[in-house]
Amino acid sequence: MGKKVGVFVDVQNIQEVFEKQAAEVRYDQLKQYLIKDYGRKDAEVTKFVAFIPFRKDDEKRQKLLDAISLMGYRVIAKPAKERPDGSVKANMDLEIALEILSMCDTIDEVVLVTGDSDFLPLIDFLSKKGKRVRLIGPGRGPTAIEIIRAADEFENIDEIPGIVRKPT
Repeated sequence: MGKKVGVFVDVQNIQEVFEKQAAEVRYDQLKQYLIKDYGRKDAEVTKFVAFIPFRKDDEKRQKLLDAISLMGYRVIAKPAKERPDGSVKANMDLEIALEILSMCDTIDEVVLVTGDSDFLPLIDFLSKKGKRVRLIGPGRGPTAIEIIRAADEFENIDEIPGIVRKPT
């Protein structure tokens, strides 16, 4: 039997980058791309998990949350915290790390979809445990160079055909 792979998507990080460009991320296409890619490598993606913070009044984010769950991702969502100054804290780094660590014994490879440098200690830990870490992130600017260096492989999500739709 081939390797078992888990895919973990930091939706907030990815959306932040591409919403600024008025681009749409096709999470269904990302899933199909990875299933096909790992199928060629005699590996099986056993888990797709998306982490999505949301504000209760954000209808667009609620629709995205529902759409991703209907695509077959396990969705872990939590309400974003609104600060007194009106800013929003919408970080799910701890949830992502705990989910990956809880599955560490059942998967051989982790695909982490993010550009967030906060994941450097997690990537280092997984590497020390003998896990292969594939990082998929937005361009080399928005994806922290530290995590690109720490991962076994980096793939620019902008360069994967059909995943990011930019306005014409």
